[in-house]
Amino acid sequence: MLLPLAACSDDPSASDARADQLREVAEEADLPDDVTDVLVLAARGVDGTFQVTYAGDDGASIVMSQAPPNRRIDVVVGERVVDSRVFRDGVGYRCAPPPDDPDGSLDCTRSESGLDAPGAFTEGALQTFAEDLAASADDVDLAVDARTIADTDATCLVAGDETICLSDEGAQLLVDAGGDRLAASSYTTEVPEGTFDT
Repeated sequence: MLLPLAACSDDPSASDARADQLREVAEEADLPDDVTDVLVLAARGVDGTFQVTYAGDDGASIVMSQAPPNRRIDVVVGERVVDSRVFRDGVGYRCAPPPDDPDGSLDCTRSESGLDAPGAFTEGALQTFAEDLAASADDVDLAVDARTIADTDATCLVAGDETICLSDEGAQLLVDAGGDRLAASSYTTEVPEGTFDT
């Protein structure tokens, strides 16, 4: 039920409208206020400025950087970026090492595809999640608690055996759902200069 998905909304008013819509769904379902607040925080995550690193398999990691309207997702192996997706000034780019020089600088080409990665709920996924949560509220124990993840204060929504934890900026620091677990290993609200260069 809890899914980590990226969102690409460049319009703060769209984020506000989505937050208001989710609050309305939650209130109609008579969800507790603290649960509603977590949903609203998740909706506002697309407006946050942050950089979060998630540990991957075999020493790899995923780094998501966001300073709206710009976003970047890097796949890092060791200290080397092996794949990067950048969304800057409304344009998407896909970057990878040249095939004939795997250790060379990344080559970037314009991309028409979306920017899907961990970090924030898509509008559709968050809406569906809120509706599913409302439908199952009588069958699932809901709780909101505070935790520390990656040395960062997090607000966590626990729905049965599934958990999502968000930073104050709405970044996903932990998603534990359906047997899959995604946890931040580091987090900061400072994005280095030049992060969105291609």
